[in-house]
Amino acid sequence: MDILILGGTQFVGKHITAAALKNNHNVTLFNRGKTNTEPIDGVTTLIGDRDGNLDALKGKKFDAVIDVCGYLPRVVKQSAELLKKLVPHYVFISTISVYDHANGEPIDIDSPLATLEDESTEEITGETYGGLKVLCEDEILEIYEENATIIRPGYIVGPDDHTDRFGYWIRRVANGGEMLVPENDDQPMQFIDVRDLAEWTIRLTEKKQAGIYNAVGPNEKLTLADLLVRMKKHFNSDSKFIKVSKEFIDENEISVTDFPMLFSFEDTAHYNFMEIELRPSISQGLTHRTVEDTIQASYTYIKSLPSDYEFKCGLSDKRHDELLKKVER
Repeated sequence: MDILILGGTQFVGKHITAAALKNNHNVTLFNRGKTNTEPIDGVTTLIGDRDGNLDALKGKKFDAVIDVCGYLPRVVKQSAELLKKLVPHYVFISTISVYDHANGEPIDIDSPLATLEDESTEEITGETYGGLKVLCEDEILEIYEENATIIRPGYIVGPDDHTDRFGYWIRRVANGGEMLVPENDDQPMQFIDVRDLAEWTIRLTEKKQAGIYNAVGPNEKLTLADLLVRMKKHFNSDSKFIKVSKEFIDENEISVTDFPMLFSFEDTAHYNFMEIELRPSISQGLTHRTVEDTIQASYTYIKSLPSDYEFKCGLSDKRHDELLKKVER
């Protein structure tokens, strides 16, 4: 197949590109040429900007397009309208953040979706991200109709994960010693290995399998406590988990950025984002690596980072040590 990838050089796009090449497809990337600009063997790169400069795509034909960088409906509409005449199938990487979790009901494909008070906003925040992605999906479905595939991943983790969310817990456990964890460590955990997401995206693209699918994992139920124990065993670590209460978290202003991928004690409705049913996607070919494979690949990536790399989330070593001293034993 001749596959066009919008983006394709960072994290999710990078692994989708690799999966496409592994399956012997012809790959063309369209991006601004600003991230990971080193040439990739066997890949054609077209330079442009999907917001107003799509000239490099005009007149080109492909069997399918995979969109990994669509965040604003106005911009997604531009590329979808142009490509409708050039590409018969559109695959859009969306997010489970499109779901409205407020009612506390279990989430599936037919669950209510997030809405925006101001649908004209183009400010991407934690409050608008999901609603904007809903509108992006709407544009694609309106233009491509039955020739569109929407993939809604949960937390994406694994090698090249520049968000550092999953990596925070890996670093803490691998380093050993005492580490802070929230007392509500029975909260569920779901995530998708970027390699599993990439390979499944290519499988759906090859079949031109239309529809809407959730992309979550692993293929077993996990809590935070389970995950930390698995990490501890994997690294043969002497980590000791020091549980802190809601009161301690509130008093010391420990945020969800400090404890990434987790939810507050009161925010149990968000737990539904970590308990999405996998079977419909598995029936369409989604496969999962072991949790240990994901942990190790994530750790190998972390160890490859420069010594002066500044992690984007999680408690810093200094603040973590300060908080440890405050915990009553």
